[in-house]
Amino acid sequence: MKTVTYERSGRTNTGAQAVRVEGMRHLRVLEQGETVVERDLTEEEVERLRPLLEEAEHLPAPVVLEPSAGGPRGMAVSLAFEDEETPRVQLEAHAGQRAKGDGTPYDALLEELDTLLTQELHERAPRHAHAVLPHELRQQE
Repeated sequence: MKTVTYERSGRTNTGAQAVRVEGMRHLRVLEQGETVVERDLTEEEVERLRPLLEEAEHLPAPVVLEPSAGGPRGMAVSLAFEDEETPRVQLEAHAGQRAKGDGTPYDALLEELDTLLTQELHERAPRHAHAVLPHELRQQE
């Protein structure tokens, strides 16, 4: 099984967060490219992710996608498999809301990885459970 990376980032990549599932065995959570959580997947997580990842892995890789910036208050979300030139999915999402396409075959996988990333970040630091954009930091402080 390939390594898959789900990433969400603000307009200027401030607050960039990613979850990487490596070979259905290992989980790595990154913030700004730095590993903040590293652990093995639980049996329950493997059972939830395996069918979604296997289905996604067998779908044809799309032709080049135009990058979609998240806009001033949104996020850009991407789903990429290792050894592929372009991400399988790139879309815009609103901060604090789950990423989902418009009926794409990747919707269930996006939702599961978004939930996993949010859960890991919340356990680490509850304040940063979703992407925090620069203007939001100024408002909160």
